[in-house]
Amino acid sequence: MIMATLAAPPVAQPLATRALATAASYVVIYGVAFAFLAPPATQMAAGGYAALDAASVSFALILIAALTVTFGATIFGYSVGWKVESDVRNNRMSQTRGSVEFATLGTLLALATGGVFLLIVTGGTGISPSLIGAAVLGLVMPGMVAAFFTRSAVEHVAAAKRDLLATGVSALVVIVLVNYLIVGSLPPLADLPQLFGL
Repeated sequence: MIMATLAAPPVAQPLATRALATAASYVVIYGVAFAFLAPPATQMAAGGYAALDAASVSFALILIAALTVTFGATIFGYSVGWKVESDVRNNRMSQTRGSVEFATLGTLLALATGGVFLLIVTGGTGISPSLIGAAVLGLVMPGMVAAFFTRSAVEHVAAAKRDLLATGVSALVVIVLVNYLIVGSLPPLADLPQLFGL
């Protein structure tokens, strides 16, 4: 009788499920944050440039964001999510420390992404305040938002298969939409070698 009233211990979710939930959540949060910040970021990036150069700089910003969402966020979310979840599960770190580690590494990724954008568009020449602002607004801030809020969403996303499936589909939609933005911002093909300093 007593045994019947005791609650069964919660079954630990598979590590792969938690890592997949982390990756999908990270992509969705990054993509949604970028969607809100992209218009002012691209305007800021284009500020002070002639029409031809402005199109190339805006394209570079969206291209870096699309590559980050498609590859960087997915790989980062899964691999770092796996490591953090594994360490928490094996009592090598607390949940709080795991969240701090994920946020710290995500912030470093966001800063590196912004740095790559600045390196590409300046080619080693002077960096203008508008380009720094565009990098911070369009690349660093979405990455930091995703880094700080992903871990709080993982528990819900991984709780049920339908939630994981819905978030996974949402992540794919975000990836498709961000990549679709490239088509609208694509400069003439003749300008692409100049953009990459060739």
